[in-house]
Amino acid sequence: MAKYRLCGGLAIMPEHDMAMLADMSARGWHLTGFSCGILYRFEAGEPHAYDYAVDFQRDFPAEARELYRIAGWECVAQGSAWQIVRAEAGTVPLYTDDDAQEATIAASRAGLGWAALVCALAAALLFALQARLSAQGNELGSWASLAACVVFAAGFVFSFFPFVGYTRTLRKIHAEQEEDLRR
Repeated sequence: MAKYRLCGGLAIMPEHDMAMLADMSARGWHLTGFSCGILYRFEAGEPHAYDYAVDFQRDFPAEARELYRIAGWECVAQGSAWQIVRAEAGTVPLYTDDDAQEATIAASRAGLGWAALVCALAAALLFALQARLSAQGNELGSWASLAACVVFAAGFVFSFFPFVGYTRTLRKIHAEQEEDLRR
């Protein structure tokens, strides 16, 4: 039997989602993956105290998986630019210094920023093309341009919001680093 919960947005509020995943495991529902790209999928099991973490690496080779395994972490869900890992509660966190976490998030943020920019420009150009084709009476071309515009607009949304989330996370890391320097 499976249970599903909506993903709150790994890039926007990862702490919230990781706490929810730990709570679900404590109640006997363990993360096994994603469905439809936005739903966490859980399988029933014995209640267990796990810590969950998200790692934003675009490339997650076998060597990285092995390092995580040695440190006590196992990958339980993976996307194109992120992995959700879990370990026994109290295991040493994935990132013990902010610099490594900052570098990983900054690299993901840069890629998403470029993707959002390209998608926004493509959507704007296709929208202008659609208007021109419509004015010329080219119905088929107009509809095709509009459909492509919608696809690129969706690409913009799905890259811009994580970009904003990563930006917020980086600002939080910088604020914590500045606070540590003041002490």
